[in-house]
Amino acid sequence: METFGHRRENRKRGGQHLRRLWLVLGMFVVLCTGLLPVYLWWPQLARSGRSVMESLLSDSYFSVREIKVRGKEKVGGSEIVAMAGLSDGVMIWKIDPIMIEKKVAQHPWVKQVVVRREFPHRVVIEVEERVAKAIVVLERLYYVDADGFVFKEVGKAEPMDLPLLTGLKREDLLSQPRYIREKIQEALRLGDLVKGASLALSEIHFLAEDGVVLYPMNYPVALYMGWGDWEKKLARLERILDLWQGRESRLAGLNLNFSDQVVAKVRTVKNTAGQLRSHG
Repeated sequence: METFGHRRENRKRGGQHLRRLWLVLGMFVVLCTGLLPVYLWWPQLARSGRSVMESLLSDSYFSVREIKVRGKEKVGGSEIVAMAGLSDGVMIWKIDPIMIEKKVAQHPWVKQVVVRREFPHRVVIEVEERVAKAIVVLERLYYVDADGFVFKEVGKAEPMDLPLLTGLKREDLLSQPRYIREKIQEALRLGDLVKGASLALSEIHFLAEDGVVLYPMNYPVALYMGWGDWEKKLARLERILDLWQGRESRLAGLNLNFSDQVVAKVRTVKNTAGQLRSHG
């Protein structure tokens, strides 16, 4: 009886497996029957799809009608658009933002640029311009920004009302660009500190032995600053100038490159007998 029961159970399981097999085969036949027309008509469907896509992409609805330039001050919007090679009517799909960014970034006044497509028909060019902080003298005159980057020769009609950076050599800038840029950055930081102390600078001169000399516009005094510790040195300078207030013209120079004193060099003057005297 036990053997007979096992046989019935095996026949039952075999019937279930057979039904599943026929079900899978039936689904396969239905799937093949449905896909056969797609397979036969695929070339025509693909061509039709491409045709529809081409019509969509070339529709005038997606042609550029507005080119907006933001952040322009030194560089005109029309100049930016010309550099980008854009014009009304071009399909917005055909615009390559990265390529346009590379083109516009070649302008010396442009520090950063981002190009964005705004569907369906606008292109936005956002420009961050460089800000000239000084003019460096390297045989010719060049603008330099706060990062110490020398980016453009000063044109004839361009403003010159910036401090001059003198004493630098072109060959040093070419052979040690990073080092020279860092020196310029630090000197410009000093210039900002001096400006905050109400001293307008006409020149920052770099010494060969590593230091700077400041030439203020409102005092005929050469300020030998050495290098570093600007805040402490400027605090001492302020006290000295207060002591010499009204007599600044007698000062020829102040050396602040000491930790505990300021050395003053006084101009040579004539006494009542016409003899020369020097104080210092």
